[in-house]
Amino acid sequence: MGVLAYIALTAAVFALLGLMQRLVERL
Repeated sequence: MGVLAYIALTAAVFALLGLMQRLVERL
């Protein structure tokens, strides 16, 4: 369960970074 939580957290971080990158490109 810890591994799944770690993978989910990593995926969330990558999604957040991708969203930030899109916002920066708009600016």
